[in-house]
Amino acid sequence: MARRCSSVRGLLALLLAALTLAACSAADDSGVEGPVTVYVSLPLTGPFGGDGRDAADGARLALEQARGRAGDLEVRARYLDDARGKPWDPVAVGANARAAAQDSSTAAYIGELSSQPTRASLPITNDAGIAQVSPGAGAIDLTEPAKGYPDSPDRYRPSGEQTFARVVPSDEELAAGAAQLLSELGVSRAFVGADERDAWGALLTQRFREAAEADGVEPLAPSPGPLGGGEARVLFPAPVPPAEGGPAPVVLVGTEDREYALSAAQDPQVLPQPRGAGFAETFLNRFGRSPGAFAAYGHQAMATVLRAIAERDEADDGFRAGVASALLEFRGPDSLLGSFVFTEAGDSTLCRIQADESPGAGPSALCVRP
Repeated sequence: MARRCSSVRGLLALLLAALTLAACSAADDSGVEGPVTVYVSLPLTGPFGGDGRDAADGARLALEQARGRAGDLEVRARYLDDARGKPWDPVAVGANARAAAQDSSTAAYIGELSSQPTRASLPITNDAGIAQVSPGAGAIDLTEPAKGYPDSPDRYRPSGEQTFARVVPSDEELAAGAAQLLSELGVSRAFVGADERDAWGALLTQRFREAAEADGVEPLAPSPGPLGGGEARVLFPAPVPPAEGGPAPVVLVGTEDREYALSAAQDPQVLPQPRGAGFAETFLNRFGRSPGAFAAYGHQAMATVLRAIAERDEADDGFRAGVASALLEFRGPDSLLGSFVFTEAGDSTLCRIQADESPGAGPSALCVRP
Protein backbone atom coordinates (compact mmCIF):
# COMPACT_ATOMS: atom_id res chain seq x y z
CA MET A 1 0.00 0.00 0.00
CA ALA A 2 2.82 2.35 0.94
CA ARG A 3 4.52 1.61 -2.38
CA ARG A 4 1.27 2.39 -4.25
CA CYS A 5 0.86 5.70 -2.40
CA SER A 6 4.44 6.56 -3.19
CA SER A 7 3.80 5.84 -6.88
CA VAL A 8 0.66 7.99 -6.85
CA ARG A 9 2.57 10.83 -5.20
CA GLY A 10 5.28 10.47 -7.84
CA LEU A 11 2.74 10.65 -10.66
CA LEU A 12 1.12 13.70 -9.08
CA ALA A 13 4.52 15.38 -8.81
CA LEU A 14 5.23 14.69 -12.48
CA LEU A 15 1.80 16.00 -13.45
CA LEU A 16 2.35 19.17 -11.41
CA ALA A 17 5.74 19.68 -13.04
CA ALA A 18 4.22 19.23 -16.49
CA LEU A 19 1.47 21.74 -15.72
CA THR A 20 4.03 24.21 -14.40
CA LEU A 21 6.13 23.82 -17.55
CA ALA A 22 3.08 24.39 -19.72
CA ALA A 23 2.26 27.56 -17.79
CA CYS A 24 5.78 28.85 -18.41
CA SER A 25 6.08 27.77 -22.05
CA ALA A 26 6.91 30.53 -24.49
CA ALA A 27 6.24 28.24 -27.43
CA ASP A 28 2.45 28.11 -27.14
CA ASP A 29 -0.34 30.57 -26.43
CA SER A 30 -0.78 29.78 -22.74
CA GLY A 31 -0.11 32.38 -20.06
CA VAL A 32 3.63 32.85 -19.66
CA GLU A 33 4.78 33.42 -16.11
CA GLY A 34 8.53 33.27 -16.76
CA PRO A 35 11.37 33.16 -16.49
CA VAL A 36 11.88 33.28 -20.24
CA THR A 37 15.18 32.82 -22.04
CA VAL A 38 17.08 34.86 -24.60
CA TYR A 39 19.70 32.85 -26.48
CA VAL A 40 22.83 34.78 -27.47
CA SER A 41 24.89 33.02 -30.16
CA LEU A 42 28.14 34.77 -31.08
CA PRO A 43 31.81 33.94 -31.84
CA LEU A 44 33.30 33.84 -28.34
CA THR A 45 36.48 32.14 -29.61
CA GLY A 46 38.47 32.14 -32.84
CA PRO A 47 39.69 35.05 -34.98
CA PHE A 48 36.54 37.11 -34.38
CA GLY A 49 36.23 36.20 -30.71
CA GLY A 50 37.11 39.72 -29.59
CA ASP A 51 34.22 41.22 -31.56
CA GLY A 52 31.89 38.45 -30.39
CA ARG A 53 32.80 38.85 -26.73
CA ASP A 54 32.27 42.60 -27.04
CA ALA A 55 28.79 42.02 -28.46
CA ALA A 56 28.00 39.38 -25.82
CA ASP A 57 29.13 41.62 -22.97
CA GLY A 58 27.15 44.51 -24.44
CA ALA A 59 24.07 42.27 -24.34
CA ARG A 60 24.94 41.16 -20.82
CA LEU A 61 25.21 44.77 -19.68
CA ALA A 62 21.81 45.66 -21.18
CA LEU A 63 20.18 42.75 -19.35
CA GLU A 64 21.84 43.75 -16.07
CA GLN A 65 20.71 47.36 -16.51
CA ALA A 66 17.16 46.06 -16.99
CA ARG A 67 17.59 44.09 -13.73
CA GLY A 68 16.92 40.89 -15.62
CA ARG A 69 13.37 41.82 -16.48
CA ALA A 70 11.24 42.73 -19.47
CA GLY A 71 7.99 44.22 -18.26
CA ASP A 72 6.34 41.65 -16.00
CA LEU A 73 8.68 38.79 -16.90
CA GLU A 74 12.01 37.63 -15.53
CA VAL A 75 14.50 37.15 -18.37
CA ARG A 76 17.54 34.91 -18.38
CA ALA A 77 20.21 34.68 -21.07
CA ARG A 78 22.26 31.78 -22.40
CA TYR A 79 25.53 32.84 -24.02
CA LEU A 80 26.77 30.31 -26.59
CA ASP A 81 29.87 30.17 -28.78
CA ASP A 82 29.09 29.76 -32.48
CA ALA A 83 32.74 29.56 -33.59
CA ARG A 84 34.59 26.81 -31.66
CA GLY A 85 37.89 28.46 -32.47
CA LYS A 86 37.03 29.12 -36.13
CA PRO A 87 35.57 32.18 -37.88
CA TRP A 88 32.27 30.33 -37.40
CA ASP A 89 31.31 26.70 -37.04
CA PRO A 90 28.24 25.38 -38.91
CA VAL A 91 27.73 22.59 -36.39
CA ALA A 92 27.83 25.03 -33.47
CA VAL A 93 25.48 27.49 -35.17
CA GLY A 94 22.99 24.74 -35.93
CA ALA A 95 23.21 23.35 -32.42
CA ASN A 96 22.69 26.78 -30.85
CA ALA A 97 19.66 27.56 -33.01
CA ARG A 98 18.13 24.13 -32.40
CA ALA A 99 18.69 24.47 -28.66
CA ALA A 100 16.71 27.71 -28.74
CA ALA A 101 14.00 26.17 -30.91
CA GLN A 102 13.59 23.18 -28.59
CA ASP A 103 13.61 25.18 -25.34
CA SER A 104 10.02 25.92 -24.36
CA SER A 105 11.16 29.00 -22.41
CA THR A 106 12.82 30.69 -25.40
CA ALA A 107 11.53 34.20 -26.08
CA ALA A 108 14.15 35.46 -28.56
CA TYR A 109 17.53 34.77 -30.15
CA ILE A 110 20.41 37.23 -30.59
CA GLY A 111 22.84 36.24 -33.34
CA GLU A 112 24.82 35.83 -35.36
CA LEU A 113 27.55 38.46 -35.56
CA SER A 114 28.01 38.14 -39.33
CA SER A 115 25.93 37.22 -42.32
CA GLN A 116 27.07 33.75 -43.32
CA PRO A 117 26.29 32.09 -39.96
CA THR A 118 23.05 34.08 -39.77
CA ARG A 119 22.00 32.44 -43.03
CA ALA A 120 22.44 29.11 -41.24
CA SER A 121 20.63 29.88 -37.97
CA LEU A 122 17.75 32.00 -39.25
CA PRO A 123 15.75 29.23 -40.98
CA ILE A 124 15.83 27.20 -37.75
CA THR A 125 14.68 29.99 -35.46
CA ASN A 126 12.15 31.22 -38.01
CA ASP A 127 10.60 27.77 -38.32
CA ALA A 128 10.15 27.82 -34.54
CA GLY A 129 8.59 31.30 -34.62
CA ILE A 130 11.42 32.85 -32.60
CA ALA A 131 12.32 36.53 -33.02
CA GLN A 132 15.98 36.82 -34.05
CA VAL A 133 18.05 40.00 -33.84
CA SER A 134 21.54 40.25 -35.32
CA PRO A 135 24.03 42.79 -33.98
CA GLY A 136 26.20 42.67 -37.11
CA ALA A 137 24.83 40.74 -40.11
CA GLY A 138 24.32 43.27 -42.90
CA ALA A 139 23.81 41.02 -45.94
CA ILE A 140 21.16 42.38 -48.28
CA ASP A 141 19.68 38.95 -49.04
CA LEU A 142 18.64 38.42 -45.42
CA THR A 143 15.87 40.98 -45.82
CA GLU A 144 15.16 41.42 -49.53
CA PRO A 145 15.56 39.71 -52.91
CA ALA A 146 19.19 39.97 -54.00
CA LYS A 147 20.99 38.99 -57.19
CA GLY A 148 23.26 36.01 -56.63
CA TYR A 149 21.22 34.72 -53.69
CA PRO A 150 18.38 32.61 -55.14
CA ASP A 151 15.02 32.63 -53.37
CA SER A 152 16.13 35.29 -50.89
CA PRO A 153 14.80 36.22 -48.42
CA ASP A 154 12.07 33.54 -48.50
CA ARG A 155 14.64 30.76 -48.14
CA TYR A 156 15.31 32.06 -44.62
CA ARG A 157 11.60 32.12 -43.73
CA PRO A 158 10.30 28.53 -43.84
CA SER A 159 7.42 29.47 -41.54
CA GLY A 160 6.24 32.07 -44.03
CA GLU A 161 6.47 34.74 -41.32
CA GLN A 162 9.02 37.53 -40.89
CA THR A 163 10.86 37.11 -37.56
CA PHE A 164 14.26 38.73 -38.23
CA ALA A 165 15.68 42.19 -37.59
CA ARG A 166 19.15 43.69 -37.36
CA VAL A 167 20.39 46.71 -35.46
CA VAL A 168 23.30 47.28 -37.85
CA PRO A 169 22.67 49.03 -41.19
CA SER A 170 22.43 46.87 -44.30
CA ASP A 171 25.49 46.41 -46.51
CA GLU A 172 23.56 48.46 -49.06
CA GLU A 173 24.08 51.48 -46.80
CA LEU A 174 27.84 51.03 -47.22
CA ALA A 175 27.48 51.19 -51.00
CA ALA A 176 25.17 54.21 -50.77
CA GLY A 177 27.46 55.82 -48.20
CA ALA A 178 30.46 55.47 -50.50
CA ALA A 179 28.56 57.17 -53.33
CA GLN A 180 27.36 59.95 -51.03
CA LEU A 181 30.85 60.55 -49.64
CA LEU A 182 32.32 60.87 -53.13
CA SER A 183 29.60 63.33 -54.10
CA GLU A 184 30.28 65.42 -50.99
CA LEU A 185 34.01 65.40 -51.81
CA GLY A 186 33.31 66.73 -55.30
CA VAL A 187 34.32 63.50 -57.06
CA SER A 188 32.80 63.04 -60.52
CA ARG A 189 34.44 59.77 -61.65
CA ALA A 190 34.86 56.59 -59.58
CA PHE A 191 36.78 53.47 -60.61
CA VAL A 192 35.03 50.52 -58.98
CA GLY A 193 36.87 47.34 -58.04
CA ALA A 194 35.47 44.08 -56.67
CA ASP A 195 35.77 40.38 -57.33
CA GLU A 196 32.52 40.08 -59.23
CA ARG A 197 32.84 36.29 -59.21
CA ASP A 198 31.85 36.65 -55.55
CA ALA A 199 28.11 37.25 -55.17
CA TRP A 200 28.66 39.82 -52.40
CA GLY A 201 31.16 41.86 -54.42
CA ALA A 202 28.99 41.76 -57.54
CA LEU A 203 25.88 42.81 -55.62
CA LEU A 204 27.58 45.69 -53.79
CA THR A 205 29.15 46.89 -57.03
CA GLN A 206 25.73 46.95 -58.66
CA ARG A 207 24.17 48.84 -55.74
CA PHE A 208 27.07 51.32 -55.67
CA ARG A 209 26.76 52.02 -59.39
CA GLU A 210 23.06 52.78 -58.97
CA ALA A 211 23.68 55.08 -55.99
CA ALA A 212 26.66 56.80 -57.63
CA GLU A 213 24.71 57.67 -60.77
CA ALA A 214 21.92 59.10 -58.62
CA ASP A 215 24.51 61.24 -56.79
CA GLY A 216 26.10 62.53 -59.99
CA VAL A 217 29.20 60.31 -59.82
CA GLU A 218 30.13 58.32 -62.95
CA PRO A 219 31.06 54.70 -62.06
CA LEU A 220 33.82 53.26 -64.24
CA ALA A 221 35.74 50.01 -64.62
CA PRO A 222 38.95 49.68 -62.57
CA SER A 223 42.00 51.59 -63.83
CA PRO A 224 45.58 51.10 -62.57
CA GLY A 225 46.72 54.61 -63.45
CA PRO A 226 47.19 57.50 -61.01
CA LEU A 227 44.12 59.40 -59.90
CA GLY A 228 43.50 62.91 -61.12
CA GLY A 229 41.38 65.68 -59.69
CA GLY A 230 37.75 64.70 -59.22
CA GLU A 231 38.59 60.98 -59.43
CA ALA A 232 38.45 58.21 -56.85
CA ARG A 233 38.70 54.46 -56.44
CA VAL A 234 36.14 52.32 -54.61
CA LEU A 235 36.93 48.78 -53.52
CA PHE A 236 34.60 46.18 -52.05
CA PRO A 237 36.98 43.65 -50.51
CA ALA A 238 35.54 40.54 -48.86
CA PRO A 239 37.10 40.56 -45.35
CA VAL A 240 37.60 36.77 -45.43
CA PRO A 241 36.64 34.02 -47.89
CA PRO A 242 32.83 34.25 -48.16
CA ALA A 243 32.26 30.75 -46.78
CA GLU A 244 34.09 31.65 -43.57
CA GLY A 245 31.83 34.55 -42.68
CA GLY A 246 33.76 37.36 -41.01
CA PRO A 247 32.35 40.42 -39.25
CA ALA A 248 30.71 43.35 -40.98
CA PRO A 249 32.57 44.23 -44.20
CA VAL A 250 34.51 47.39 -44.99
CA VAL A 251 34.33 49.51 -48.15
CA LEU A 252 37.53 51.31 -49.14
CA VAL A 253 37.43 54.70 -50.87
CA GLY A 254 40.50 56.51 -52.15
CA THR A 255 40.84 59.96 -53.71
CA GLU A 256 43.89 61.80 -55.00
CA ASP A 257 45.09 62.66 -51.50
CA ARG A 258 42.90 60.84 -48.96
CA GLU A 259 41.66 57.37 -48.11
CA TYR A 260 38.53 56.29 -46.27
CA ALA A 261 37.38 53.01 -44.79
CA LEU A 262 33.60 52.78 -44.40
CA SER A 263 32.06 50.34 -41.93
CA ALA A 264 28.57 49.83 -40.57
CA ALA A 265 29.64 49.41 -36.94
CA GLN A 266 30.49 52.63 -35.11
CA ASP A 267 33.25 52.87 -32.53
CA PRO A 268 32.04 54.21 -29.15
CA GLN A 269 33.55 57.66 -29.76
CA VAL A 270 31.53 57.94 -32.98
CA LEU A 271 28.19 57.04 -31.37
CA PRO A 272 25.77 59.88 -30.59
CA GLN A 273 27.04 61.77 -27.56
CA PRO A 274 26.88 61.91 -24.61
CA ARG A 275 25.29 58.44 -24.68
CA GLY A 276 28.28 56.89 -26.43
CA ALA A 277 30.77 58.17 -23.86
CA GLY A 278 28.52 57.10 -21.00
CA PHE A 279 28.20 53.61 -22.44
CA ALA A 280 31.97 53.31 -22.91
CA GLU A 281 32.60 54.33 -19.30
CA THR A 282 29.98 51.94 -17.92
CA PHE A 283 31.32 49.08 -20.05
CA LEU A 284 34.89 49.76 -18.90
CA ASN A 285 33.86 49.81 -15.24
CA ARG A 286 31.88 46.59 -15.59
CA PHE A 287 34.25 44.48 -17.69
CA GLY A 288 37.65 46.07 -17.12
CA ARG A 289 38.28 46.87 -20.79
CA SER A 290 37.20 49.46 -23.31
CA PRO A 291 34.37 48.40 -25.63
CA GLY A 292 35.02 47.59 -29.26
CA ALA A 293 32.67 48.60 -32.05
CA PHE A 294 30.29 45.65 -31.65
CA ALA A 295 29.70 46.15 -27.92
CA ALA A 296 27.07 48.84 -28.51
CA TYR A 297 25.34 46.69 -31.13
CA GLY A 298 25.13 43.74 -28.74
CA HIS A 299 23.74 46.10 -26.11
CA GLN A 300 21.16 47.47 -28.54
CA ALA A 301 20.18 43.98 -29.69
CA MET A 302 19.40 42.93 -26.12
CA ALA A 303 17.65 46.21 -25.30
CA THR A 304 15.51 45.79 -28.41
CA VAL A 305 14.62 42.20 -27.52
CA LEU A 306 13.71 43.15 -23.95
CA ARG A 307 11.38 45.87 -25.18
CA ALA A 308 9.76 43.44 -27.63
CA ILE A 309 9.15 40.95 -24.81
CA ALA A 310 7.71 43.67 -22.58
CA GLU A 311 5.50 45.08 -25.34
CA ARG A 312 4.52 41.74 -26.90
CA ASP A 313 1.15 41.53 -28.59
CA GLU A 314 -0.82 39.27 -26.26
CA ALA A 315 -3.60 39.03 -28.83
CA ASP A 316 -1.21 37.36 -31.27
CA ASP A 317 -1.11 33.62 -31.88
CA GLY A 318 1.25 32.62 -29.09
CA PHE A 319 3.89 34.27 -26.96
CA ARG A 320 6.71 33.94 -29.49
CA ALA A 321 4.54 35.37 -32.25
CA GLY A 322 3.65 38.29 -30.00
CA VAL A 323 7.33 39.02 -29.35
CA ALA A 324 8.17 38.81 -33.07
CA SER A 325 5.34 41.22 -33.91
CA ALA A 326 6.45 43.68 -31.24
CA LEU A 327 10.04 43.46 -32.47
CA LEU A 328 9.12 44.78 -35.90
CA GLU A 329 7.17 47.63 -34.28
CA PHE A 330 10.30 48.86 -32.45
CA ARG A 331 10.85 52.60 -32.31
CA GLY A 332 14.16 53.91 -30.98
CA PRO A 333 14.27 57.71 -31.17
CA ASP A 334 16.87 57.93 -28.41
CA SER A 335 18.74 54.64 -28.76
CA LEU A 336 22.43 54.21 -28.01
CA LEU A 337 23.15 53.86 -31.73
CA GLY A 338 21.02 56.79 -32.87
CA SER A 339 17.43 57.17 -33.95
CA PHE A 340 16.00 54.24 -35.92
CA VAL A 341 13.02 51.97 -36.47
CA PHE A 342 12.71 48.61 -38.17
CA THR A 343 11.18 48.25 -41.60
CA GLU A 344 8.73 45.44 -42.29
CA ALA A 345 11.64 43.50 -43.76
CA GLY A 346 13.66 43.87 -40.55
CA ASP A 347 16.17 46.46 -41.74
CA SER A 348 17.27 49.22 -39.40
CA THR A 349 16.64 52.73 -40.67
CA LEU A 350 19.75 53.89 -38.78
CA CYS A 351 21.51 56.26 -41.16
CA ARG A 352 24.85 56.34 -39.34
CA ILE A 353 27.90 54.49 -40.64
CA GLN A 354 31.54 55.11 -39.77
CA ALA A 355 34.12 56.74 -42.02
CA ASP A 356 37.80 56.41 -41.04
CA GLU A 357 39.83 59.05 -42.86
CA SER A 358 43.58 58.73 -43.45
CA PRO A 359 45.37 61.02 -43.13
CA GLY A 360 42.82 62.89 -41.10
CA ALA A 361 41.04 63.15 -37.80
CA GLY A 362 40.24 59.44 -37.56
CA PRO A 363 36.74 57.97 -37.38
CA SER A 364 33.63 60.07 -37.84
CA ALA A 365 29.96 59.40 -38.49
CA LEU A 366 28.46 59.63 -41.95
CA CYS A 367 24.67 59.83 -42.10
CA VAL A 368 23.54 58.16 -45.32
CA ARG A 369 20.62 59.90 -46.98
CA PRO A 370 17.50 57.75 -47.47
